[in-house]
Amino acid sequence: MKKILKTVSLLLLLTIGVLTYTGIYFDIPREKLETKYATGASQFLDLPDGARIHFRDEGEVNKPVIILLHGFNGSLLNFERLVPLLANDFRLVSLDLPGFGLTGAIPSGNYTTSSYMDTVTSITNYLGINKFSIAGNSMGGGVAWRYAIEYPNKVEGLILLASSGVMTREDRDRFEQRKDNSPIVWRLMGSSIIKKSLIYYTPKFFATQGLKTSVFNQELATEEYARQFHDLILLEGSRKAILSMGFGSRDRMYGPEIFKKIAAPTLVIHGKEDNIIGVESSESFEKNIKHVEVKVYLETGHLPMYEDPKRTANDIIKFLNIKLNNSRPSE
Repeated sequence: MKKILKTVSLLLLLTIGVLTYTGIYFDIPREKLETKYATGASQFLDLPDGARIHFRDEGEVNKPVIILLHGFNGSLLNFERLVPLLANDFRLVSLDLPGFGLTGAIPSGNYTTSSYMDTVTSITNYLGINKFSIAGNSMGGGVAWRYAIEYPNKVEGLILLASSGVMTREDRDRFEQRKDNSPIVWRLMGSSIIKKSLIYYTPKFFATQGLKTSVFNQELATEEYARQFHDLILLEGSRKAILSMGFGSRDRMYGPEIFKKIAAPTLVIHGKEDNIIGVESSESFEKNIKHVEVKVYLETGHLPMYEDPKRTANDIIKFLNIKLNNSRPSE
């Protein structure tokens, strides 16, 4: 019996050791990741505070502009399947928000929604863009609708893709009920003890499981796409930056009535099978935004622009062509 227990203990220790060893990754130098991912239309804007913002400016320069904002742990690469489908009709500016993608950590350590809004303003000012539509997925949607409230004279249209909103009591209850379906790493971030270890312990499994949780069609959770998420999270300083963020705190400042302040015509797109932000959350947008259109995609999860880019593009083109033409009758 003692031999069996000893053998089991040794096997357990060996398993723990292997899992720990294979899950520990050191930071990847910026130069290496930029060589791999800063391709095509990629550019960088150096800001006065030392931040270096990665962005892409694509499409038709004389067409209406759409700013594209990714979600938590995402990057502008999340829009790569959507951009080509919109490129003939719009000028498309996508960017990596501070803490993520090839922007990564910034000297100020300021990863608030206000900071992200300032980043959007810096990019648009640099490009000489005064009016634009703004589209955001998940956390990026939360930045987008707040920007539309703060700068109504700039924002011509608002597109919310499985967007974060505000947390009502019902939303919190639903969030708790689906917590087991959320990415494992997000759950681990809720523990102050485990959270510290994530600065180095970042197995590829986290990226793979997170992607599988995010999409409905599991064939879209490819190894290549998961590797992209994993690579970018390893950019020097990014893990520390992300772990410093107050996860979920952006939702606690307002009630649904805040959406009544949104003047821009708004298109809401949400996947019915979204495991991250339930489709029910879109009801708050529908009930409170004056000029709103809601599209619910069946067999789609948290990344509609990746999972069903053709339908997403068609809905955006149709929506903005009508709304922008109506708002600019003299043109």
